[in-house]
Amino acid sequence: MPGDGRERSAERIVGALRAAAIVSGIGFTMAVSVALGALGGAWLDRRWGTEPWLTVIGFLLGTIGGFLEMLRLVALAGKGKDRAG
Repeated sequence: MPGDGRERSAERIVGALRAAAIVSGIGFTMAVSVALGALGGAWLDRRWGTEPWLTVIGFLLGTIGGFLEMLRLVALAGKGKDRAG
């Protein structure tokens, strides 16, 4: 069928755009996770007088959380790419 090539091409483009949209959120997710962890730790440090330990722990937890979310987003983007291809 003549339209099949166009439909497959459109499906690939939509899949690629969907994957790009998912992956584009990685930087934002990492930045927010690390910032929230560090700010939360700093707030607890000031409250309980434990500086700098809770800031460091919050930073590390935020980094780990951001990394895990990044892996989830990359896997999600890969599934979208597989469906389109």
